[in-house]
Amino acid sequence: MIGKFRTGWTRFSEGLAAFSFAVLFFAFIVQVVSRYVFNAPIAWTLELCAISYVWVVFWTCGILLSEREHIVFDVIYAWFRPGIRRWIAIFNTLSLGIVFLLAVPAVFDYIHFSARRSTMLLHLRLDLVYSCFAIFVMAVVVGAAIRFRRLAGARWQEAL
Repeated sequence: MIGKFRTGWTRFSEGLAAFSFAVLFFAFIVQVVSRYVFNAPIAWTLELCAISYVWVVFWTCGILLSEREHIVFDVIYAWFRPGIRRWIAIFNTLSLGIVFLLAVPAVFDYIHFSARRSTMLLHLRLDLVYSCFAIFVMAVVVGAAIRFRRLAGARWQEAL
């Protein structure tokens, strides 16, 4: 049951990321053609590119990528033995999780506040535009809790 849910969730998440990227690409192509072929730039495409880029970045980083898939600077981290790396990873994971958890109320409050405003050209409510950031923050908190549990478990070496 959990495996089916995870597979379905992954497909949905990948589909939403692909759709957001397709919207970004479509708007970009429309802008390039209108600007350089017809010499008549269209303003709404720039706004749509920006919104879809925000969604692609936050949705993908928060939902689809594991911590191992993110770009990290780990030159010094690699010098340490696995036992020390475990404690560094626990500290980093707890710090990240706690900071993002503490930020949750402010993030939701600001997104709720932004519902009063809309984008200039497409007239989309800003709370809908930036709701992906709330999803990202929550995904970071959940991901940190899952990683902490793995690092604290018996098979912690697989989590490094």
